[in-house]
Amino acid sequence: MKPWNLEETYGLVKVVFGQAQERLARESTRSVLDRQAFTRYHYQEALRLSKTFERTHLTNSLLIDLHAQDGQRKRVAFEKYIVKAGAHATASIQSLHAIPDILAHAIYFACGQNLGPNALQERDVTLPAVVGALKHDDAFRCLAPLLSSAQSGELWRHLAAVSNLSKHRSVVRTALNEDWTGTRKNFRELQFQSFERDGKYFATQSLQALLEPEYNRLSFLIITLGHELDACLKQRAA
Repeated sequence: MKPWNLEETYGLVKVVFGQAQERLARESTRSVLDRQAFTRYHYQEALRLSKTFERTHLTNSLLIDLHAQDGQRKRVAFEKYIVKAGAHATASIQSLHAIPDILAHAIYFACGQNLGPNALQERDVTLPAVVGALKHDDAFRCLAPLLSSAQSGELWRHLAAVSNLSKHRSVVRTALNEDWTGTRKNFRELQFQSFERDGKYFATQSLQALLEPEYNRLSFLIITLGHELDACLKQRAA
């Protein structure tokens, strides 16, 4: 699929709704791209830190060896590593979790939904509210199911729970885990520990397994939504 031609979108928004509206749409769309870049950066840093720690301290040993009598230096290095890696892991999840709401703002402004008599209050511009508004606009109704799917990924509920719990109540801790059974592809992986939220249990999950599928799904959706938005704007401009 071809990339989303953002400059074309901005030009169409300007033609249909004016320069001020184009500016609003541009700011939110740029923020979607920023959040994607932040997600990649924090994720790659978490993996880099893990590989560096393994290469420096675990080449010929196991995590259990950190507790050996002469393991003080390694234990100190591990504590520093896990704080940094955990910070990047949490930041990557929270940046990805922010994308659907920012994307909803981008679509809301690009479709001129704030210009009509039923415009939402700024604090009420949420993904469900924007989906509802689009359903009542003949020119942009086809965008509603696409935008709605932004939060319907297989792992989205788990990702959202990690993000929200870490933001509002207690940070979901990360741990470097070793698989001594030989059944897992990666011997070591950075994991989010298990937790409960709203009465539901969320099992231990690796950062890679949780983030990569949802990042790829959202990236494809953003491009698809961009193409559909352009098609709607072209029709409206004509």
